[in-house]
Amino acid sequence: MAKYPKYLQIIEHYINEIKIGSLKNGEQIPNEIDLCTVFDTSRMTINKAMTELSVKGYIKRIPGKGSFVSNEYEQKISKPFLKTSDSFTNDIILAGLTPRTELIDYRILKGKDLPEAAAALQIDADGYIHFFVRKRFGNDKLLALSYSYINYDILPVIDIKALDGSLNDYINKLGINRSHGFTEISACLPDDYQAKIIGTAHIALLKQTIGWNVNDVPFEITHHYYIGEAYSIKQGVVMVYDKDGSHHKELLTSSNINQ
Repeated sequence: MAKYPKYLQIIEHYINEIKIGSLKNGEQIPNEIDLCTVFDTSRMTINKAMTELSVKGYIKRIPGKGSFVSNEYEQKISKPFLKTSDSFTNDIILAGLTPRTELIDYRILKGKDLPEAAAALQIDADGYIHFFVRKRFGNDKLLALSYSYINYDILPVIDIKALDGSLNDYINKLGINRSHGFTEISACLPDDYQAKIIGTAHIALLKQTIGWNVNDVPFEITHHYYIGEAYSIKQGVVMVYDKDGSHHKELLTSSNINQ
């Protein structure tokens, strides 16, 4: 019998089924209620597993239709994390730089306008999402662009002025306790909007997606687009042995601003 949490067992099951070809690209996954019966677990556990599979690119969740097998994982480098730095702002400070954040876009949109974010946050088509884009600087040098999506049901009102600072600090001051999350790393080129801000389309971006839950309810999705060689992420692995002889790996993540 597996010694690790049920949601990880579910994730492992579907990853294996997809990789060996038992589940094909585009094939629909049973709904969450049916999966509760199949895996003999709660809906929160099923949702947690499905959310992480979606973020990793193994499935695509479409509001009102369901979850479908996806092959996007083949283009991604995806790693769950257990420990990381407190925030991007802290990373900049630790690098000996002065952080500065500039809000360049803020809107409250419906789920139907942001289908991918709505799926990740479990917001229906007529639900609301805070969406904002910020420039992130160190010593006035542009290091990254941050796109954030916040669950309106958990945080209905946001102080716009706070978005010119650390989002992490603002959320902590509000007393919102994030329970667990994930991170995903991939590479991409700037889209037209990003290229206009950065000043060129001929530079690689390191994309880091961070997701946070509050009491098993998806709360935040943030995409950081780090410019060129401005940022690096390093992971260490610790093997943890339990009293019963079983063991598991823990990933320790550190990040670094490259000056």
